[in-house]
Amino acid sequence: MNKFATAGQNKRQPSAQQGSVLVAVLAVILLLSFIITRFMNEAVEDLEYRAIFNETNDIRTFAFSMLEASLATVQEVALIDEGKLYAPEQGWSDPISYTNISVPSDWDVQIELSDVSGKLPLNTMSEKLLNNLLEEQLDFDFGTARELSSSLLDWIDSDDDRRLNGAESETYLDQNPSYRAANRPILSLHELKLLQTWDEEFFDENGQPKPVFNQLSQLVSTIYTGPINLNSAPAAVIELLALQDGFQDQSVFDGLDSPYLKTAPAGANLQTCGTEVRLLQITVTIQRGNSPYIITALVEPQIRNSSQAIDQSVSSQKTSNSNLIKTGTFKEQAALKYPFKIIQISEYDSKPIISDSARHSALNIKN
Repeated sequence: MNKFATAGQNKRQPSAQQGSVLVAVLAVILLLSFIITRFMNEAVEDLEYRAIFNETNDIRTFAFSMLEASLATVQEVALIDEGKLYAPEQGWSDPISYTNISVPSDWDVQIELSDVSGKLPLNTMSEKLLNNLLEEQLDFDFGTARELSSSLLDWIDSDDDRRLNGAESETYLDQNPSYRAANRPILSLHELKLLQTWDEEFFDENGQPKPVFNQLSQLVSTIYTGPINLNSAPAAVIELLALQDGFQDQSVFDGLDSPYLKTAPAGANLQTCGTEVRLLQITVTIQRGNSPYIITALVEPQIRNSSQAIDQSVSSQKTSNSNLIKTGTFKEQAALKYPFKIIQISEYDSKPIISDSARHSALNIKN
């Protein structure tokens, strides 16, 4: 009986071993399947990413054609209003629909147009307006606001005379590493990191922007220097301008015949308040896979209606007849004049932050 029991045990042992091997093989197959699936997913994403750069010429060409289409849309719509640009409600906010351009099926194309002239010109605004901005909208106390404004004005003026609460090169030369005051307009808001008081109030110990920096970026521009377009200005900007000039910010858009202003409200200073787009930012985003290709262009509209173009051509004919280019009449040459001044074109991989117009946010618009 023991012999039979031993034989039975010997017969069952191979089955147990085979089962263990089968489980191990299945585990290995499962692991390999997971690894292969993961590899294939990452490979597809990598191929999509690389495809953007392998087809750079095609994408860049299409992106710039979208930019041209946007400019053409803006010009055509503006000419209907005698060459004036006031607000997107004129009909230039969606160039793809307006021009009916065919977009490749596997491309996600977006075009955003934003009015930069709705922001306060940080480099040229008055000291009074700057202090009001710091106190009323950014909630700094009286003393800190004066330190901030004095430091900024010392940084951008052309002399080395230090204001009471400001700082000039003698202050910054004591830093490690040392540097001098720029004595020119600031080129980027991140340059404020170098300024006395601004470095502590707007940036943390690691040099990263604080929330108040993002608030500031919604209200000011380091590029634009002209009158603020009230049609695209945030509510905070209109409040500051109203406080300075003495008009009622809550009634700016009341009783309009159109959804935007064509003239500044009574009492507004025309040196600081306007109603036209003076600087336009166009952002073209082409998305393929997880990686976008983005170009932005800052353009200054210089659109003239047909009568202005003819008058200009007549004037040119009278004054420079000897320099006439033999490629067409003066009227034809005037018609070919590019209606925009290109300030800057950039390529990058993140969308800019665009502030909301007060007409669509804080103010109660009455039609």
